[in-house]
Amino acid sequence: MAFSCRLQWAGCLPGVHVIAGLAIMCFAVKCIAAGFTVHENVEFDPTTCWAELDEPAETECGWLVVPEDWNTPDGKKLRLPVAVYHAINPDLSLSPIVFLAGGPGGFPLGKNGKYMNGWRREADFSFPGRTLIVFDQRGTGLGSPILDCPEVEDPTVWWPISNSAVEQINAPERVHKAFKKCVTRHLNKGRQLSAFNTIQSATDVEAMRHILKLENMILYGLSYGTRLALTVMKLYPEHIEAAILDSVYPPQAEITWNDARALGPVFDRLFEACDQHADCSVAYPDLRARFLRVIEQLKITPTKVKITNLKGGEALYAHIDHRMFLEILRSEMYFISRLPNLPMLISGVAQGEYWRLKQHIENTVYGYFPGSYTMGASLAVTCNDDASLVDRPVGAGLSEEYPYLTDYVQWGRAFQNCGFWPTDPDTRNRDPVTSEIPALLLAGGLDPATTLEHAEMAAETLETAHLFKFPAYGHVQLRSNPCAWEILHEFLNEPKRRPDPDCLRSPRRPAFITVGGN
Repeated sequence: MAFSCRLQWAGCLPGVHVIAGLAIMCFAVKCIAAGFTVHENVEFDPTTCWAELDEPAETECGWLVVPEDWNTPDGKKLRLPVAVYHAINPDLSLSPIVFLAGGPGGFPLGKNGKYMNGWRREADFSFPGRTLIVFDQRGTGLGSPILDCPEVEDPTVWWPISNSAVEQINAPERVHKAFKKCVTRHLNKGRQLSAFNTIQSATDVEAMRHILKLENMILYGLSYGTRLALTVMKLYPEHIEAAILDSVYPPQAEITWNDARALGPVFDRLFEACDQHADCSVAYPDLRARFLRVIEQLKITPTKVKITNLKGGEALYAHIDHRMFLEILRSEMYFISRLPNLPMLISGVAQGEYWRLKQHIENTVYGYFPGSYTMGASLAVTCNDDASLVDRPVGAGLSEEYPYLTDYVQWGRAFQNCGFWPTDPDTRNRDPVTSEIPALLLAGGLDPATTLEHAEMAAETLETAHLFKFPAYGHVQLRSNPCAWEILHEFLNEPKRRPDPDCLRSPRRPAFITVGGN
């Protein structure tokens, strides 16, 4: 096994896959091995499930107890909630599926276990014969402790909205103040915030495999969960039979809101899809030019749109400039149900029809982010994995090819808080993952977060990578793409063979609403 060391006062832990009988002793160094030793430092405490579950099959729940920091395994402990969904008709020859949520900061079991029945149905109908294991990652959801940040969950903190139509809003400043309160609160509680990162979470997955006595497992990652899955494949490959990577975010990828070269091609594909669609090209000729006109007019003269206050109380006004308009488009492109509306929105706003923004603003402001994430955990993982990717030098991530994204990228960077979040980033975490493990990669052509380019990047170093691209879809294929499910089931039957279902013969193309276009 290869070790790389850097000077530090503490000793080091041997890796989990050290050859039997080999003793490793380190003095005055910190060693990063292929992984940590987990066998001595993990427990599983069975408990009543966190929600009343529909039958017909058995579900076991429990707390995975792991070190807060695997570098100091005898220190403080974390308790991670785990739900084990057994199959209705179990086939013991089939490896269990371990789901890895996105975010970072997502909590798949839901507040108070509200999503647990959904996973019960997922196990019964999507993975027949197999056990499905779902857990909340360290710092999130039902876990203890939880790195929550209620200070930033209110939309009026995060987004440029207020109850005043004339107030000048500095949303990044509001977010910074709120996150500073959150950091102070967790530090006062003695949290080791630098221990919440992808390598530590990958070790939690290996610890769970060990304590549940899983001989092999199949990793099923969505979005950020694919980065976690790739890290498990790198550090603990021996018991991974295969990996399902939906909306791929490899460790070497740039963040789309932070890099014009990453996000620009996604907008290119949107405009090209309209140009190639007979009705869209007639209804909205030269959509790209209309889009650029919107960017310019909102940059010169921002607008204010009155929106519905879904939290109750007084009226709210959204302050929309060119940067927020780009964020609205990016947010809406996550969902295939909203993609058909975007050419109509762009064209309407280009003609001064700002009322068209209202629903799209509300979708963005009251959508998944930030309320559906444990925001402290999200920030901790993002900053610890590589703070330099977020807090970048002025000019980084810009592109002469996409000048209209310059202000947006710099604005997005202004929201980031890694400068005052205690981190211990290791840039080697961004190395590409090389693996022989069979992997299914699913990518949406209009995905604004985990792009086609990200999936291609990951596939380059995976020896048995089956990459499928879907031009009409946004983020997360297994949420709304029937063909992706057909591909998945063929992959599970024979992971080393490239799936080839009939649905691939007639790929779906992007469709757009064109009524009233001009």
